[in-house]
Amino acid sequence: MNSIRLIAAKETGELLGSGRGLGWLITLAVVLSAFSLLLVGSTELSLLDNAQAVYMVMGTITALGGLLAVVVGSDAIAGERERGTLVPLLLTPVSSTGIVLGKMGAQLAAWLAAYVVALPYLWAVGSSGQNLGAAVLYLALFGTPLVIGFGFYALGLSARLGNVRNAMLVALVTLILAASPLVLGPSLRQSGIGKMFDAVNPFSAALNAFDSVVIDSDPFGMQIGRLGVVLTWLAVTALFARASARRLEGT
Repeated sequence: MNSIRLIAAKETGELLGSGRGLGWLITLAVVLSAFSLLLVGSTELSLLDNAQAVYMVMGTITALGGLLAVVVGSDAIAGERERGTLVPLLLTPVSSTGIVLGKMGAQLAAWLAAYVVALPYLWAVGSSGQNLGAAVLYLALFGTPLVIGFGFYALGLSARLGNVRNAMLVALVTLILAASPLVLGPSLRQSGIGKMFDAVNPFSAALNAFDSVVIDSDPFGMQIGRLGVVLTWLAVTALFARASARRLEGT
């Protein structure tokens, strides 16, 4: 356990404590600032219902969190290999599962930092409307397992492919496909294929929950099935990352 904490602390320091690491937080703030100003300043977009604007910001924050997880996760194992530090890491008294947990502890810290940075922007577009408190809660409840799941997925690819570029490309394509409902919108996903895609896509489950809670004010009971889809995604990707990392023990 101490080794896991040491790995998590080291990785967290690189993500949050260095000047280069803090660059992504500044970039996140710039993107959210531009998007929030667009919602408030654009004549057409400013006419959106307040709840709709909050829903759009929640989806954007979740997508940016997924992007962060994909980039960091793709470098987690393959980056160690390319920098020549993978073998020394494997020789430490920590299992491959411990390495995965340590790496993902840092990703969780990074997502929490991004979540805190994003809260003022969520408040800026939703303070005059309803369900802002629910938006903050459900962004954490659904966004956290969704984002960490993408981190596990990218880490698993990183271990299997052994190349940061290849792992990142595959993970980014998956993220873009999963996040496509952000662009398509609910009305364009009513076909049979669209409904089947929504039923298994964790990103769709999160967006549908945001829509249901923030726009329609539906209770938590209606979100249990959607939460189950997101938690299943987290569990499956965690197992994938663990199995992929275990293959390194024979190298």
